[in-house]
Amino acid sequence: MTPNSGNAPELSVVIPTFGRSEKLENLLKRCSQQTLAPRRFEVIVVDDGTPEPIAIDPAAYRFSLSVLRQDNAGPGAARNRGLQHCRAALVLFLNDDSLPAFDLFEKHLAVHATRTDKVAVLGTFDFTAAAMRHPFVQVLNDSDLLFDYFRMRDGALHPWQYFWTCNISLPLAALREAGGFDAKTFPEPICEDVELGLRLAKLGYSVLFRKDLACEHDHILSVDSYFKRAVRLGVNLARLSNKHGRDPLFVGPKTLASGEKRESAANTIALALTVSEAYYAAAADFLEKMRRMEASETPVQLAPEKLAQLRSMTQRLSLVPFYRGKLMELVGFDPEPVMRDGPAHGKLTSIVVISFDALDQTRACLERLRATRDARHPTEILFIDNGSTDGSAEFLAAQPDVSLIRNTSNLGAPHARNQAIPHAQGEYVVFLDNDAMVTPDWLARLLYHAEVDPRSGCIAPTADRAAHGQQIAMNCANDPESIAEFAREISRNLDRQYLHSPVLASFCLLVPRRVLDTIGGFDERFTPWGFEDDDFTLRSTLAGFKNRCARDVFVRHEAYSGRGKLERHVQHLQANAEHFAAKWGLPAGDAGKSDSRLAPLLARHWSRDKLRIPIVNAAGQAALLPKPVRHDSSSQIS
Repeated sequence: MTPNSGNAPELSVVIPTFGRSEKLENLLKRCSQQTLAPRRFEVIVVDDGTPEPIAIDPAAYRFSLSVLRQDNAGPGAARNRGLQHCRAALVLFLNDDSLPAFDLFEKHLAVHATRTDKVAVLGTFDFTAAAMRHPFVQVLNDSDLLFDYFRMRDGALHPWQYFWTCNISLPLAALREAGGFDAKTFPEPICEDVELGLRLAKLGYSVLFRKDLACEHDHILSVDSYFKRAVRLGVNLARLSNKHGRDPLFVGPKTLASGEKRESAANTIALALTVSEAYYAAAADFLEKMRRMEASETPVQLAPEKLAQLRSMTQRLSLVPFYRGKLMELVGFDPEPVMRDGPAHGKLTSIVVISFDALDQTRACLERLRATRDARHPTEILFIDNGSTDGSAEFLAAQPDVSLIRNTSNLGAPHARNQAIPHAQGEYVVFLDNDAMVTPDWLARLLYHAEVDPRSGCIAPTADRAAHGQQIAMNCANDPESIAEFAREISRNLDRQYLHSPVLASFCLLVPRRVLDTIGGFDERFTPWGFEDDDFTLRSTLAGFKNRCARDVFVRHEAYSGRGKLERHVQHLQANAEHFAAKWGLPAGDAGKSDSRLAPLLARHWSRDKLRIPIVNAAGQAALLPKPVRHDSSSQIS
């Protein structure tokens, strides 16, 4: 039957429902009490796969009531199913937790009767008085945190971002012309309506807001539910952007991030991680405080000042789950488990240390590695001795927890590290100088930075002697306990903070296996040392990884002993600075300046073949990395 033919109704009310039988019954009672004559409207309820089917007797109601059922596919699909059965020229969408005013149906028809333009008519959706007894509902009410009625102008036209299906009516013909809801892309009860609103806008439709079309929201939304909703909002807004981002009409709908501009996916991901990490602890603390407030058995009427404070905090801190949702959709990665629990337990880390005629430093370095072991994060220790003559090799050979590669001469740092890589069994490899003294919790914190972002490349700590912005002053005595306490203070004050850097120093450098698999090893043209770390970490950046300086990790990097070694170090740096500039096409003398010199390189696209340096074995053949070894958290550390 076509709309309005014969005895067809004038208004079809479509209600998707799932598992809320009691609320649906209350809504249908309100439908029975409408001032609009029962013959003038019909109600179509679509049960979206409730485990126990909704039990409603249509004969118990004076108006025409249809009850349809489908497998669970989301409210968009349920509305589409309902639209197939509509007989009226106008459709009114209501949520199943709605309590419409007694004159709502009549007023929707009356507004459309006065309009000749293309409009969808939106009414109000305020919380019920019963719901308003709950503190977090008070926070949401009369604000822009859920629905932006707060800023809407009564009687004015609004754009597609305000197409909300809680209480909105429009012609059935427009819905069919637009193609209905995109239930496949948006199967959840979020963004499926505004996405349809965007397509309706292309047909010339606007949203007309009428404050006198009242419908109440019979729902108690807790702070936990709201933050879970924020995750799904992030997911679905990313989908919305993916679908319509290049459409000339598309302007990102208002989100929890007020005033957010559309940016490239890479910038969005970077912003999402930055916000999520920076405010995760504060958001968790806010949730806990709101839970305690909600648990109070005595209803509390919050003062205006308190409401303003809580709304501001909700606005800012709900960005954490919101951006988490964006990350889940854009890169298929959820950082929340790492932010909540820290890095995964049981992954083996291979620690590669180079030794050359510095027995006291080698001994101290090994002692610090042993003293800071963490059963949650097992390690293996590989030393490469580059032809020491002071007893270092003999000392290392006697250590039961050390694997030793012994060279007869000094082959340089790049070659020694490349020698070790094929023997490293860990999912992570740490390249450590023997004059670097690690501090408590150093590895767990570096692993956090490696795992919280799937794009993380090389991870390095701060130190009292370092380049590339990694150096900080060590304000303590030069003994292990004082240094350890200084490092703990750094960790407390700068917990999980970091800086992205295209290049990093390698006195202590954690490298995920994914980076080694992509770019290979160190470039041995920088033998014996100097700029091999700039080159390695730069290649990581150019391959698309994000290097991090972990500001919450401090490692003591001892100064050179003796003037001779310092002078040799300067000479090697000067020579290899020229090699670095020549390799990367930088102006002569520019290699040692600030990282801004690398801007032209960072702006180019690089094939991975140009960045990869194959790792070879002693016979000069390509060497494969061994399969990573994983331990359970109770296993014995080597």
